[in-house]
Amino acid sequence: MSSSYIPAALRRLVEERANHRCEYCLLPENISFFSHEIDHVIPEKHDGKTAADNLAFTFVAL
Repeated sequence: MSSSYIPAALRRLVEERANHRCEYCLLPENISFFSHEIDHVIPEKHDGKTAADNLAFTFVAL
């Protein structure tokens, strides 16, 4: 889970770039029971930045 705020415009950019599909498994958000979220590829604790090129739209199953 991110400890930094991700602005709405940046969230939309990442979602649209991924075509509303998980960037790892390609599961479309509209057919998933669980929601998708924005996640850091390189975690913040390892100096990953909150920037479009370090964010991924991902499926999260609890």
